Amino acid sequence: MYIRTKENQQKHDSGVATWAVSYVKGGWSNVLSDLPGNVKPPKINGHIPDIYASHGNAERVVEIETQDSVNSEHARQQVVAFQAWARMGQNRKFEVKVV
Repeated sequence: MYIRTKENQQKHDSGVATWAVSYVKGGWSNVLSDLPGNVKPPKINGHIPDIYASHGNAERVVEIETQDSVNSEHARQQVVAFQAWARMGQNRKFEVKVV
């Protein structure tokens, strides 16, 4: 199992917060982020995304990775799960952001 360093966890969490705020500022009506103290996003194909946003019938899932985690087995499993989810609806999109 992959475990981030404290420094990279801080980068990750800062990236999650920044991207979540960008969705809120962009007018998305429902934005959930997997950060301490927040309501967690829904589990998708066995994984909780870093950010889940919806507005009307549009849905977005964003996974935030650091340079050292982007190629981890855990990250690869999430990509497979979230890409499968995105293919299930024309208004769904998934992306990975590296911070």
